[in-house]
Amino acid sequence: MAKTKTFGSILTRLRRERGFSGAYKFYKSVGGSKGLGFSFVSYWDLERGKKLPKSWRLKAIMAAFGIEPGSAEERELVRAYFRELSGSEELLQCLSAPAPAVGDLPSRELAETATHRTLSQLSVALTPEQWKLRTRDMATNVCHNFLAETAGWVTVRELSEATGFKHEAVRKALKVLASGGLLDLSGEKARGRFTGKVIRLQPLTPETAPVRAALRKSWDELLAASKRVALKRTTIRMTKANLDLYCQYLGKAVNLAASYGNASENRQDSAIYCVDAGIFKLFPKA
Repeated sequence: MAKTKTFGSILTRLRRERGFSGAYKFYKSVGGSKGLGFSFVSYWDLERGKKLPKSWRLKAIMAAFGIEPGSAEERELVRAYFRELSGSEELLQCLSAPAPAVGDLPSRELAETATHRTLSQLSVALTPEQWKLRTRDMATNVCHNFLAETAGWVTVRELSEATGFKHEAVRKALKVLASGGLLDLSGEKARGRFTGKVIRLQPLTPETAPVRAALRKSWDELLAASKRVALKRTTIRMTKANLDLYCQYLGKAVNLAASYGNASENRQDSAIYCVDAGIFKLFPKA
């Protein structure tokens, strides 16, 4: 009974970090039995440390939590799983090479390590209700993004001039965001509550799909009307396995941008940018 406590406590912590105070609400949000492949009672037993899942279910569990391949969260969860499965650290130590000291890491790995630590410290999760409010329309999503990247109070006039939305549309968006606890509102001024934070995306499930689609549509429209300031492009043939490996590296490279950002920069000497990396399959068309 006690041997699965660590694995279960990690699941509980991950759930709460993603904005779910209750296990049942999380279970339903990720598709329930269709998303995870087992009942709520079985999931609840995992969190309470009463059992371990079958190894082949780990992939679905990590997908439900939105855990990225190769991430520290993945390593932590898998390590806890096999530690409790074997009853000791000895087998894991045999399979794991000692990590190099930070000072010995190549510059790229050192940057990735520092970025991961920064993102872990800054990472926050919105509740499902907050995501629905944020993505209700373009003006609301844009105002939230602007305030998340701008420290201090921002006036309705400044938001209107920066985003191109009329004053009334900005006021309406701010009231909606304030109602969901996403910002502080004082007359004609607003201040974001997640300024400088890295907001986690919800895991992609049948329940979150509409919000993810609305967010994607909003970004597509926003980027289509924005000025491109940099572009790198290449074509290459590679296997699916190598593509998966490169996607992991590309994700880390995008995350690295966070180490260059500062929401407290002088607004007259800075701008808000979007780093949007994509990979397209060209040939064969099928």
